[in-house]
Amino acid sequence: MNRVVIVSASVGAGHDGAARELARRLAEHGHRVDIHDYLDLLPGSMGRALGAAYLRQLLAVPRSWDVLLKLLQRSRLFARLICLLFSVTGRPLRRVVAGADLVVSTHPLPSQTLSRLRRKGRVTVPVVTYLTDMSVHRLWVAPHVDLHIALHEVAAEQARQLGAKRIVVTGPAVGPAFRPAASNAERLRAREKFGLPAEGRLALVAAGSWGVGDIADTAREIAATGAATPVVLCGQNETLRRELADGIALGWIDDMPTLMRACDIVVQNAGGLSSLEALATGLPVITYRCLAGHGRTNAAALDEAGLVPWIRDENDLARALATRPTEAALSATCPSVPLDAEMGHTEPVRRRRRLALAAASTVAVLWLATVGVSLAVAGGFQSIGPASRRGGAVYVLVAVDSTKPMSKQTIHKLAIAHGAAAVSTTVLRTQPETVRALAKAGVTIVNAADGAPYETGVFTGRGSIGQVATGIAAVTGRSPRLMVSNGELDAVDLGIVAMHRERIIVPAATVHCGAAMGHGMRGVILVESTGDCDLGATLDALAALAHRHSVRQASIEELSA
Repeated sequence: MNRVVIVSASVGAGHDGAARELARRLAEHGHRVDIHDYLDLLPGSMGRALGAAYLRQLLAVPRSWDVLLKLLQRSRLFARLICLLFSVTGRPLRRVVAGADLVVSTHPLPSQTLSRLRRKGRVTVPVVTYLTDMSVHRLWVAPHVDLHIALHEVAAEQARQLGAKRIVVTGPAVGPAFRPAASNAERLRAREKFGLPAEGRLALVAAGSWGVGDIADTAREIAATGAATPVVLCGQNETLRRELADGIALGWIDDMPTLMRACDIVVQNAGGLSSLEALATGLPVITYRCLAGHGRTNAAALDEAGLVPWIRDENDLARALATRPTEAALSATCPSVPLDAEMGHTEPVRRRRRLALAAASTVAVLWLATVGVSLAVAGGFQSIGPASRRGGAVYVLVAVDSTKPMSKQTIHKLAIAHGAAAVSTTVLRTQPETVRALAKAGVTIVNAADGAPYETGVFTGRGSIGQVATGIAAVTGRSPRLMVSNGELDAVDLGIVAMHRERIIVPAATVHCGAAMGHGMRGVILVESTGDCDLGATLDALAALAHRHSVRQASIEELSA
Protein backbone atom coordinates (compact mmCIF):
# COMPACT_ATOMS: atom_id res chain seq x y z
CA MET A 1 0.00 0.00 0.00
CA ASN A 2 1.45 3.36 -1.08
CA ARG A 3 0.87 6.57 0.87
CA VAL A 4 -0.24 9.61 -1.13
CA VAL A 5 -0.37 13.13 0.32
CA ILE A 6 -2.65 15.64 -1.41
CA VAL A 7 -2.17 19.34 -0.60
CA SER A 8 -5.04 21.69 -1.44
CA ALA A 9 -6.01 25.21 -0.32
CA SER A 10 -9.44 26.23 0.96
CA VAL A 11 -9.72 29.29 -1.27
CA GLY A 12 -13.14 28.63 -2.80
CA ALA A 13 -14.43 25.06 -3.16
CA GLY A 14 -12.91 23.96 -6.47
CA HIS A 15 -9.41 23.04 -5.25
CA ASP A 16 -10.76 21.10 -2.26
CA GLY A 17 -13.40 19.37 -4.39
CA ALA A 18 -10.76 18.11 -6.84
CA ALA A 19 -8.57 16.96 -3.92
CA ARG A 20 -11.40 14.94 -2.36
CA GLU A 21 -12.27 13.24 -5.66
CA LEU A 22 -8.64 12.38 -6.40
CA ALA A 23 -8.36 10.93 -2.87
CA ARG A 24 -11.49 8.82 -3.40
CA ARG A 25 -10.18 7.37 -6.68
CA LEU A 26 -6.72 6.65 -5.26
CA ALA A 27 -8.27 4.96 -2.22
CA GLU A 28 -10.28 2.74 -4.57
CA HIS A 29 -6.94 1.68 -6.08
CA GLY A 30 -5.72 0.58 -2.64
CA HIS A 31 -3.61 3.63 -1.67
CA ARG A 32 -3.67 5.38 1.69
CA VAL A 33 -4.42 9.07 1.14
CA ASP A 34 -4.08 12.12 3.40
CA ILE A 35 -5.40 15.59 2.45
CA HIS A 36 -3.90 18.75 3.95
CA ASP A 37 -4.93 22.40 3.65
CA TYR A 38 -1.99 24.60 2.63
CA LEU A 39 -3.50 27.57 4.50
CA ASP A 40 -3.14 25.61 7.77
CA LEU A 41 0.61 25.44 7.18
CA LEU A 42 1.05 29.22 7.17
CA PRO A 43 2.27 30.82 10.43
CA GLY A 44 -0.34 31.70 13.06
CA SER A 45 -3.63 32.91 11.65
CA MET A 46 -2.05 34.01 8.36
CA GLY A 47 -3.86 31.27 6.41
CA ARG A 48 -7.33 32.28 7.58
CA ALA A 49 -6.47 35.94 7.02
CA LEU A 50 -5.32 35.15 3.48
CA GLY A 51 -8.60 33.40 2.70
CA ALA A 52 -10.59 36.31 4.13
CA ALA A 53 -8.49 38.83 2.17
CA TYR A 54 -9.10 36.87 -1.04
CA LEU A 55 -12.86 37.03 -0.49
CA ARG A 56 -12.68 40.72 0.46
CA GLN A 57 -10.69 41.46 -2.69
CA LEU A 58 -13.27 39.67 -4.87
CA LEU A 59 -16.07 41.68 -3.29
CA ALA A 60 -14.41 45.09 -3.01
CA VAL A 61 -11.98 45.39 -5.93
CA PRO A 62 -12.53 42.39 -8.22
CA ARG A 63 -10.70 43.98 -11.16
CA SER A 64 -7.49 44.00 -9.15
CA TRP A 65 -7.28 40.30 -10.08
CA ASP A 66 -6.89 41.36 -13.71
CA VAL A 67 -3.89 43.47 -12.69
CA LEU A 68 -2.36 40.65 -10.64
CA LEU A 69 -2.77 38.08 -13.41
CA LYS A 70 -1.25 40.45 -15.97
CA LEU A 71 1.73 41.00 -13.67
CA LEU A 72 2.11 37.27 -13.20
CA GLN A 73 2.00 36.58 -16.93
CA ARG A 74 4.42 39.38 -17.84
CA SER A 75 6.89 39.28 -14.96
CA ARG A 76 8.87 36.21 -13.91
CA LEU A 77 10.37 38.27 -11.09
CA PHE A 78 6.96 39.10 -9.59
CA ALA A 79 5.97 35.41 -9.67
CA ARG A 80 9.26 34.38 -8.05
CA LEU A 81 8.84 36.98 -5.30
CA ILE A 82 5.38 35.62 -4.47
CA CYS A 83 6.80 32.09 -4.31
CA LEU A 84 9.55 33.22 -1.96
CA LEU A 85 7.00 34.96 0.26
CA PHE A 86 5.24 31.62 0.78
CA SER A 87 8.47 29.70 1.32
CA VAL A 88 7.76 30.08 5.06
CA THR A 89 5.61 26.95 4.65
CA GLY A 90 8.64 24.88 3.62
CA ARG A 91 9.32 23.30 7.00
CA PRO A 92 5.71 22.39 7.93
CA LEU A 93 5.13 21.11 4.41
CA ARG A 94 8.17 18.82 4.72
CA ARG A 95 6.65 17.35 7.90
CA VAL A 96 3.31 16.82 6.16
CA VAL A 97 4.76 14.92 3.19
CA ALA A 98 7.33 12.91 5.18
CA GLY A 99 7.01 9.21 4.42
CA ALA A 100 4.81 9.72 1.35
CA ASP A 101 5.33 7.81 -1.89
CA LEU A 102 3.67 10.55 -3.98
CA VAL A 103 2.67 14.16 -3.36
CA VAL A 104 -0.17 15.81 -5.33
CA SER A 105 -0.98 19.53 -5.28
CA THR A 106 -4.29 21.00 -6.41
CA HIS A 107 -3.32 24.65 -5.87
CA PRO A 108 -0.46 26.72 -7.36
CA LEU A 109 1.05 27.93 -4.06
CA PRO A 110 1.82 24.49 -2.58
CA SER A 111 3.09 23.44 -6.02
CA GLN A 112 5.64 26.24 -5.94
CA THR A 113 6.75 25.45 -2.38
CA LEU A 114 7.01 21.74 -3.18
CA SER A 115 9.04 22.59 -6.29
CA ARG A 116 11.59 24.46 -4.13
CA LEU A 117 11.79 21.55 -1.68
CA ARG A 118 12.18 19.16 -4.60
CA ARG A 119 15.02 21.20 -6.07
CA LYS A 120 16.82 21.33 -2.72
CA GLY A 121 16.48 17.57 -2.23
CA ARG A 122 14.25 17.93 0.84
CA VAL A 123 11.40 16.15 -0.94
CA THR A 124 12.67 13.10 -2.82
CA VAL A 125 9.40 11.51 -3.99
CA PRO A 126 7.53 12.55 -7.16
CA VAL A 127 5.44 15.71 -6.98
CA VAL A 128 2.43 16.15 -9.29
CA THR A 129 0.37 19.28 -9.90
CA TYR A 130 -3.27 18.73 -10.81
CA LEU A 131 -4.39 21.83 -12.77
CA THR A 132 -7.93 22.46 -11.51
CA ASP A 133 -8.51 25.40 -13.90
CA MET A 134 -8.86 25.44 -17.67
CA SER A 135 -6.63 28.51 -17.83
CA VAL A 136 -3.06 28.30 -16.55
CA HIS A 137 -1.15 31.27 -15.12
CA ARG A 138 2.56 31.36 -14.30
CA LEU A 139 2.26 30.22 -10.66
CA TRP A 140 0.57 26.98 -11.77
CA VAL A 141 3.75 25.81 -13.52
CA ALA A 142 6.55 24.99 -11.08
CA PRO A 143 9.90 24.02 -12.66
CA HIS A 144 10.79 21.09 -10.40
CA VAL A 145 7.37 19.47 -10.25
CA ASP A 146 7.64 16.06 -11.91
CA LEU A 147 4.29 16.04 -13.74
CA HIS A 148 1.42 18.43 -14.55
CA ILE A 149 -2.05 16.97 -15.16
CA ALA A 150 -4.30 19.13 -17.38
CA LEU A 151 -8.04 18.90 -18.03
CA HIS A 152 -7.84 19.67 -21.74
CA GLU A 153 -5.30 20.24 -24.47
CA VAL A 154 -6.00 24.01 -24.27
CA ALA A 155 -4.78 24.05 -20.65
CA ALA A 156 -1.89 21.72 -21.52
CA GLU A 157 -0.69 24.07 -24.27
CA GLN A 158 -0.82 27.07 -21.91
CA ALA A 159 1.25 25.09 -19.39
CA ARG A 160 3.81 24.18 -22.09
CA GLN A 161 4.20 27.84 -23.05
CA LEU A 162 5.01 28.60 -19.40
CA GLY A 163 7.72 25.94 -19.28
CA ALA A 164 6.01 22.74 -18.09
CA LYS A 165 7.95 19.77 -19.44
CA ARG A 166 5.87 16.68 -18.62
CA ILE A 167 2.12 17.09 -19.09
CA VAL A 168 -0.68 14.53 -19.23
CA VAL A 169 -4.26 15.33 -20.29
CA THR A 170 -6.96 13.42 -18.39
CA GLY A 171 -10.62 13.78 -17.63
CA PRO A 172 -11.76 16.01 -14.76
CA ALA A 173 -11.81 14.84 -11.13
CA VAL A 174 -15.60 14.79 -10.86
CA GLY A 175 -17.44 12.27 -8.68
CA PRO A 176 -19.63 9.50 -10.18
CA ALA A 177 -22.73 11.05 -8.59
CA PHE A 178 -22.59 13.72 -11.31
CA ARG A 179 -24.41 11.88 -14.09
CA PRO A 180 -27.40 12.65 -16.33
CA ALA A 181 -30.90 11.93 -15.06
CA ALA A 182 -31.93 8.36 -15.91
CA SER A 183 -35.50 9.40 -16.71
CA ASN A 184 -37.91 12.31 -16.63
CA ALA A 185 -39.37 10.84 -13.43
CA GLU A 186 -35.97 11.14 -11.71
CA ARG A 187 -35.71 14.73 -12.92
CA LEU A 188 -39.14 15.56 -11.46
CA ARG A 189 -38.22 13.94 -8.12
CA ALA A 190 -35.09 16.10 -8.04
CA ARG A 191 -37.16 19.24 -8.59
CA GLU A 192 -39.58 18.20 -5.86
CA LYS A 193 -36.70 17.68 -3.40
CA PHE A 194 -35.61 21.30 -3.73
CA GLY A 195 -39.10 22.79 -4.03
CA LEU A 196 -38.58 23.77 -7.67
CA PRO A 197 -41.41 24.12 -10.20
CA ALA A 198 -42.23 20.90 -12.07
CA GLU A 199 -42.74 22.70 -15.37
CA GLY A 200 -40.57 25.13 -17.29
CA ARG A 201 -36.90 25.49 -18.05
CA LEU A 202 -34.61 26.13 -15.05
CA ALA A 203 -31.23 27.89 -15.27
CA LEU A 204 -28.92 27.09 -12.36
CA VAL A 205 -26.83 30.19 -11.60
CA ALA A 206 -23.56 28.99 -10.02
CA ALA A 207 -21.30 31.53 -8.29
CA GLY A 208 -18.99 29.34 -6.24
CA SER A 209 -19.15 28.62 -2.53
CA TRP A 210 -18.99 32.35 -1.70
CA GLY A 211 -21.72 33.53 -4.08
CA VAL A 212 -19.65 36.39 -5.52
CA GLY A 213 -20.04 38.35 -8.74
CA ASP A 214 -22.88 40.17 -10.52
CA ILE A 215 -25.32 37.48 -9.42
CA ALA A 216 -28.37 39.68 -8.85
CA ASP A 217 -27.99 41.26 -12.30
CA THR A 218 -27.49 37.83 -13.88
CA ALA A 219 -30.68 36.50 -12.29
CA ARG A 220 -32.64 39.59 -13.30
CA GLU A 221 -31.48 39.40 -16.91
CA ILE A 222 -32.18 35.65 -17.15
CA ALA A 223 -35.69 36.21 -15.79
CA ALA A 224 -36.24 39.10 -18.21
CA THR A 225 -35.61 36.83 -21.21
CA GLY A 226 -38.54 34.57 -20.29
CA ALA A 227 -36.45 31.65 -21.58
CA ALA A 228 -35.78 30.16 -18.12
CA THR A 229 -36.35 30.66 -14.41
CA PRO A 230 -33.10 31.43 -12.57
CA VAL A 231 -32.25 29.12 -9.65
CA VAL A 232 -29.47 30.94 -7.82
CA LEU A 233 -26.86 29.14 -5.73
CA CYS A 234 -26.01 31.77 -3.10
CA GLY A 235 -23.60 29.48 -1.23
CA GLN A 236 -22.45 31.12 1.99
CA ASN A 237 -23.63 34.57 0.87
CA GLU A 238 -26.70 34.99 3.08
CA THR A 239 -27.04 38.67 2.14
CA LEU A 240 -27.45 37.71 -1.52
CA ARG A 241 -29.99 35.04 -0.58
CA ARG A 242 -32.10 37.47 1.43
CA GLU A 243 -32.02 40.32 -1.07
CA LEU A 244 -32.31 38.44 -4.38
CA ALA A 245 -35.31 39.92 -6.20
CA ASP A 246 -35.54 37.60 -9.21
CA GLY A 247 -35.73 33.83 -9.43
CA ILE A 248 -35.35 31.18 -6.74
CA ALA A 249 -32.60 31.68 -4.14
CA LEU A 250 -30.93 28.65 -2.56
CA GLY A 251 -28.32 28.64 0.20
CA TRP A 252 -25.57 26.10 0.76
CA ILE A 253 -26.40 22.83 -1.02
CA ASP A 254 -24.86 19.48 -0.04
CA ASP A 255 -26.45 17.46 -2.83
CA MET A 256 -25.25 19.23 -5.97
CA PRO A 257 -25.62 16.19 -8.29
CA THR A 258 -29.37 15.98 -7.63
CA LEU A 259 -29.83 19.74 -7.95
CA MET A 260 -28.06 19.74 -11.32
CA ARG A 261 -30.30 16.92 -12.55
CA ALA A 262 -33.27 19.11 -11.62
CA CYS A 263 -32.13 21.92 -13.93
CA ASP A 264 -31.75 22.38 -17.68
CA ILE A 265 -28.71 24.63 -18.03
CA VAL A 266 -25.96 26.05 -15.82
CA VAL A 267 -24.91 29.72 -15.96
CA GLN A 268 -21.54 30.23 -14.28
CA ASN A 269 -19.08 33.09 -13.79
CA ALA A 270 -15.75 31.55 -12.74
CA GLY A 271 -15.12 28.46 -14.89
CA GLY A 272 -14.37 26.30 -11.86
CA LEU A 273 -15.44 22.87 -10.68
CA SER A 274 -19.16 23.59 -11.15
CA SER A 275 -18.66 23.81 -14.91
CA LEU A 276 -17.03 20.38 -15.05
CA GLU A 277 -19.67 18.87 -12.76
CA ALA A 278 -22.44 20.26 -14.98
CA LEU A 279 -20.81 18.86 -18.12
CA ALA A 280 -20.54 15.45 -16.42
CA THR A 281 -24.25 15.70 -15.57
CA GLY A 282 -25.00 16.24 -19.25
CA LEU A 283 -26.09 19.87 -18.86
CA PRO A 284 -25.16 22.66 -21.25
CA VAL A 285 -23.10 25.38 -19.57
CA ILE A 286 -22.62 29.05 -20.47
CA THR A 287 -20.39 31.74 -18.99
CA TYR A 288 -22.07 35.10 -18.30
CA ARG A 289 -20.95 38.18 -16.34
CA CYS A 290 -17.75 36.37 -15.39
CA LEU A 291 -15.51 37.36 -12.51
CA ALA A 292 -12.42 39.44 -13.16
CA GLY A 293 -9.03 37.76 -13.30
CA HIS A 294 -9.28 33.96 -13.28
CA GLY A 295 -12.98 34.15 -14.21
CA ARG A 296 -12.18 35.82 -17.52
CA THR A 297 -9.18 33.66 -18.33
CA ASN A 298 -11.15 30.48 -17.55
CA ALA A 299 -14.05 31.76 -19.64
CA ALA A 300 -11.74 32.31 -22.60
CA ALA A 301 -10.13 28.86 -22.23
CA LEU A 302 -13.47 27.05 -21.89
CA ASP A 303 -14.77 28.90 -24.94
CA GLU A 304 -11.63 28.08 -26.94
CA ALA A 305 -11.96 24.40 -25.97
CA GLY A 306 -15.52 24.36 -27.29
CA LEU A 307 -16.89 23.27 -23.90
CA VAL A 308 -18.60 26.39 -22.52
CA PRO A 309 -19.53 29.38 -24.70
CA TRP A 310 -18.78 32.82 -23.23
CA ILE A 311 -21.85 35.05 -23.59
CA ARG A 312 -20.70 38.66 -23.47
CA ASP A 313 -23.87 40.46 -24.56
CA GLU A 314 -27.27 40.51 -22.86
CA ASN A 315 -28.91 40.39 -26.30
CA ASP A 316 -27.42 36.89 -26.86
CA LEU A 317 -28.56 35.55 -23.49
CA ALA A 318 -32.03 34.31 -24.48
CA ARG A 319 -30.65 32.27 -27.39
CA ALA A 320 -27.89 30.83 -25.20
CA LEU A 321 -30.38 29.79 -22.51
CA ALA A 322 -32.16 27.61 -25.08
CA THR A 323 -28.97 25.59 -25.71
CA ARG A 324 -29.50 21.83 -25.61
CA PRO A 325 -27.06 19.30 -24.09
CA THR A 326 -24.16 18.05 -26.20
CA GLU A 327 -21.50 15.52 -25.32
CA ALA A 328 -18.51 17.30 -23.73
CA ALA A 329 -15.26 16.70 -25.61
CA LEU A 330 -13.19 15.73 -22.56
CA SER A 331 -10.64 12.95 -22.13
CA ALA A 332 -11.94 9.67 -20.72
CA THR A 333 -8.63 8.93 -18.95
CA CYS A 334 -9.04 8.73 -15.19
CA PRO A 335 -6.70 11.21 -13.43
CA SER A 336 -5.61 8.46 -11.01
CA VAL A 337 -4.00 6.51 -13.89
CA PRO A 338 -0.98 8.84 -14.34
CA LEU A 339 -0.77 9.19 -10.54
CA ASP A 340 -0.42 5.42 -10.21
CA ALA A 341 2.25 5.42 -12.91
CA GLU A 342 4.17 8.21 -11.17
CA MET A 343 4.65 6.23 -7.93
CA GLY A 344 8.30 5.42 -7.43
CA HIS A 345 9.46 7.62 -10.32
CA THR A 346 12.03 10.15 -9.13
CA GLU A 347 14.74 12.35 -10.59
CA PRO A 348 17.84 13.94 -8.97
CA VAL A 349 17.46 17.57 -7.93
CA ARG A 350 19.97 20.28 -7.14
CA ARG A 351 20.29 22.18 -3.87
CA ARG A 352 20.56 25.95 -3.91
CA ARG A 353 19.99 28.69 -1.33
CA ARG A 354 17.88 31.81 -1.74
CA LEU A 355 17.47 34.97 0.30
CA ALA A 356 13.78 34.44 1.03
CA LEU A 357 13.37 37.09 3.72
CA ALA A 358 14.41 40.04 1.55
CA ALA A 359 12.23 38.83 -1.32
CA ALA A 360 9.27 38.24 0.98
CA SER A 361 9.60 41.78 2.35
CA THR A 362 9.66 43.16 -1.20
CA VAL A 363 6.47 41.28 -2.10
CA ALA A 364 4.76 42.49 1.07
CA VAL A 365 5.63 46.12 0.29
CA LEU A 366 4.45 45.74 -3.31
CA TRP A 367 1.18 44.18 -2.15
CA LEU A 368 0.54 46.94 0.38
CA ALA A 369 1.31 49.64 -2.18
CA THR A 370 -1.02 48.17 -4.83
CA VAL A 371 -3.71 45.70 -3.78
CA GLY A 372 -3.55 46.84 -0.16
CA VAL A 373 -4.18 50.46 -1.20
CA SER A 374 -7.09 49.38 -3.42
CA LEU A 375 -8.70 47.45 -0.56
CA ALA A 376 -8.20 50.43 1.77
CA VAL A 377 -9.76 52.87 -0.72
CA ALA A 378 -12.72 50.55 -1.30
CA GLY A 379 -13.15 50.40 2.48
CA GLY A 380 -13.19 54.18 2.85
CA PHE A 381 -9.55 55.27 3.15
CA GLN A 382 -9.13 58.60 1.30
CA SER A 383 -12.44 57.93 -0.50
CA ILE A 384 -16.04 58.98 -0.04
CA GLY A 385 -17.87 56.36 -2.09
CA PRO A 386 -18.50 53.91 0.77
CA ALA A 387 -19.70 56.69 3.10
CA SER A 388 -22.06 58.06 0.46
CA ARG A 389 -23.87 54.71 0.20
CA ARG A 390 -25.03 55.01 3.78
CA GLY A 391 -26.51 58.48 3.45
CA GLY A 392 -29.90 57.70 1.90
CA ALA A 393 -29.24 59.99 -1.08
CA VAL A 394 -28.39 59.48 -4.74
CA TYR A 395 -25.70 61.51 -6.51
CA VAL A 396 -25.83 61.41 -10.32
CA LEU A 397 -22.47 61.47 -12.14
CA VAL A 398 -22.49 61.35 -15.95
CA ALA A 399 -19.43 60.21 -17.88
CA VAL A 400 -19.32 62.80 -20.68
CA ASP A 401 -19.25 61.26 -24.16
CA SER A 402 -16.19 62.28 -26.18
CA THR A 403 -17.80 61.73 -29.59
CA LYS A 404 -20.86 63.97 -29.43
CA PRO A 405 -21.52 67.38 -27.82
CA MET A 406 -24.10 67.38 -25.05
CA SER A 407 -27.26 69.29 -25.93
CA LYS A 408 -28.34 72.39 -24.01
CA GLN A 409 -31.53 70.58 -22.92
CA THR A 410 -29.54 67.69 -21.44
CA ILE A 411 -27.12 70.04 -19.70
CA HIS A 412 -30.08 71.90 -18.21
CA LYS A 413 -31.68 68.63 -17.09
CA LEU A 414 -28.41 67.49 -15.48
CA ALA A 415 -28.15 70.80 -13.63
CA ILE A 416 -31.72 70.47 -12.35
CA ALA A 417 -30.93 66.94 -11.11
CA HIS A 418 -27.97 68.36 -9.11
CA GLY A 419 -25.81 66.11 -11.27
CA ALA A 420 -22.10 66.14 -11.99
CA ALA A 421 -20.02 65.44 -15.10
CA ALA A 422 -16.94 63.16 -15.26
CA VAL A 423 -14.41 64.58 -17.71
CA SER A 424 -11.52 62.56 -19.16
CA THR A 425 -8.45 63.55 -21.18
CA THR A 426 -10.28 62.64 -24.41
CA VAL A 427 -13.30 64.77 -23.51
CA LEU A 428 -11.07 67.75 -22.69
CA ARG A 429 -9.39 67.41 -26.06
CA THR A 430 -12.52 66.86 -28.20
CA GLN A 431 -15.34 68.60 -26.26
CA PRO A 432 -13.93 71.63 -24.40
CA GLU A 433 -17.04 73.68 -25.22
CA THR A 434 -19.28 71.02 -23.62
CA VAL A 435 -17.15 71.11 -20.47
CA ARG A 436 -17.34 74.92 -20.40
CA ALA A 437 -21.13 74.85 -20.91
CA LEU A 438 -21.57 72.27 -18.12
CA ALA A 439 -19.59 74.39 -15.67
CA LYS A 440 -21.47 77.55 -16.68
CA ALA A 441 -24.79 75.78 -15.99
CA GLY A 442 -23.65 74.94 -12.48
CA VAL A 443 -22.85 71.27 -13.09
CA THR A 444 -19.95 70.05 -10.94
CA ILE A 445 -16.97 68.91 -13.04
CA VAL A 446 -15.23 65.75 -11.77
CA ASN A 447 -11.75 64.55 -12.80
CA ALA A 448 -11.90 61.15 -14.58
CA ALA A 449 -8.22 61.13 -15.71
CA ASP A 450 -7.91 58.82 -18.74
CA GLY A 451 -11.08 56.83 -18.05
CA ALA A 452 -14.50 57.15 -16.49
CA PRO A 453 -13.87 55.87 -13.91
CA TYR A 454 -10.08 56.00 -13.71
CA GLU A 455 -8.33 52.61 -13.41
CA THR A 456 -4.67 52.47 -12.49
CA GLY A 457 -2.13 51.17 -14.96
CA VAL A 458 1.12 49.42 -14.20
CA PHE A 459 3.27 52.04 -15.92
CA THR A 460 0.91 54.38 -17.80
CA GLY A 461 -2.07 56.64 -17.20
CA ARG A 462 -0.96 58.26 -13.95
CA GLY A 463 0.03 61.57 -15.55
CA SER A 464 -3.52 61.97 -16.84
CA ILE A 465 -4.75 62.73 -13.29
CA GLY A 466 -2.78 65.96 -13.22
CA GLN A 467 -3.36 66.71 -16.92
CA VAL A 468 -7.14 66.64 -16.50
CA ALA A 469 -7.03 68.62 -13.25
CA THR A 470 -5.00 71.37 -14.99
CA GLY A 471 -7.15 71.20 -18.14
CA ILE A 472 -10.43 71.56 -16.25
CA ALA A 473 -9.06 74.59 -14.40
CA ALA A 474 -8.00 76.15 -17.72
CA VAL A 475 -11.40 75.56 -19.39
CA THR A 476 -13.74 76.37 -16.48
CA GLY A 477 -11.61 78.61 -14.27
CA ARG A 478 -11.99 76.25 -11.33
CA SER A 479 -9.93 73.22 -10.31
CA PRO A 480 -11.87 69.99 -9.71
CA ARG A 481 -12.28 68.89 -6.11
CA LEU A 482 -13.29 65.32 -6.86
CA MET A 483 -11.85 62.45 -8.89
CA VAL A 484 -13.82 59.34 -9.90
CA SER A 485 -12.11 55.95 -9.72
CA ASN A 486 -13.21 52.30 -9.63
CA GLY A 487 -11.22 51.98 -6.38
CA GLU A 488 -8.24 50.28 -7.99
CA LEU A 489 -5.44 52.68 -7.11
CA ASP A 490 -1.94 52.39 -5.76
CA ALA A 491 0.23 54.54 -3.53
CA VAL A 492 1.52 56.61 -6.47
CA ASP A 493 -2.04 57.43 -7.59
CA LEU A 494 -2.99 58.47 -4.06
CA GLY A 495 -0.01 60.78 -3.90
CA ILE A 496 -0.91 62.48 -7.18
CA VAL A 497 -4.56 62.90 -6.14
CA ALA A 498 -3.52 64.37 -2.79
CA MET A 499 -1.10 66.75 -4.54
CA HIS A 500 -4.02 68.18 -6.55
CA ARG A 501 -6.16 68.43 -3.39
CA GLU A 502 -8.87 66.20 -4.74
CA ARG A 503 -10.96 63.55 -3.02
CA ILE A 504 -11.74 60.15 -4.54
CA ILE A 505 -15.24 59.02 -5.43
CA VAL A 506 -15.87 55.27 -5.75
CA PRO A 507 -19.28 54.85 -7.49
CA ALA A 508 -21.80 52.67 -5.69
CA ALA A 509 -23.16 51.52 -9.08
CA THR A 510 -22.55 52.02 -12.78
CA VAL A 511 -25.46 52.07 -15.24
CA HIS A 512 -25.38 52.27 -19.01
CA CYS A 513 -27.30 55.07 -20.65
CA GLY A 514 -30.64 53.64 -21.75
CA ALA A 515 -30.44 50.53 -19.52
CA ALA A 516 -33.17 49.55 -17.08
CA MET A 517 -32.75 51.03 -13.61
CA GLY A 518 -32.15 48.62 -10.72
CA HIS A 519 -33.82 48.73 -7.31
CA GLY A 520 -32.42 50.27 -4.16
CA MET A 521 -29.84 52.57 -5.74
CA ARG A 522 -27.96 54.73 -3.23
CA GLY A 523 -24.79 56.77 -3.28
CA VAL A 524 -22.90 57.89 -6.39
CA ILE A 525 -24.45 56.47 -9.57
CA LEU A 526 -22.13 56.68 -12.59
CA VAL A 527 -24.02 56.90 -15.89
CA GLU A 528 -21.99 55.79 -18.91
CA SER A 529 -23.21 57.82 -21.89
CA THR A 530 -22.64 57.19 -25.58
CA GLY A 531 -23.46 59.27 -28.62
CA ASP A 532 -26.41 57.11 -29.70
CA CYS A 533 -28.32 56.96 -26.40
CA ASP A 534 -30.91 59.28 -24.86
CA LEU A 535 -29.13 60.62 -21.80
CA GLY A 536 -32.06 62.84 -20.92
CA ALA A 537 -34.38 59.82 -20.70
CA THR A 538 -31.91 58.06 -18.41
CA LEU A 539 -31.77 61.08 -16.12
CA ASP A 540 -35.57 61.12 -16.03
CA ALA A 541 -35.62 57.40 -15.14
CA LEU A 542 -33.16 57.96 -12.28
CA ALA A 543 -35.24 60.86 -10.98
CA ALA A 544 -38.41 58.75 -11.14
CA LEU A 545 -36.71 55.88 -9.33
CA ALA A 546 -35.49 58.22 -6.59
CA HIS A 547 -39.00 59.66 -6.24
CA ARG A 548 -40.64 56.22 -5.98
CA HIS A 549 -38.28 55.16 -3.23
CA SER A 550 -38.25 58.54 -1.47
CA VAL A 551 -34.54 58.99 -2.11
CA ARG A 552 -33.13 62.52 -2.14
CA GLN A 553 -31.30 63.57 -5.33
CA ALA A 554 -28.34 65.42 -3.87
CA SER A 555 -25.51 67.52 -5.25
CA ILE A 556 -22.17 65.78 -5.44
CA GLU A 557 -20.64 69.01 -4.11
CA GLU A 558 -21.83 67.87 -0.68
CA LEU A 559 -19.30 65.03 -0.81
CA SER A 560 -16.37 67.31 -1.58
CA ALA A 561 -16.81 69.35 1.59
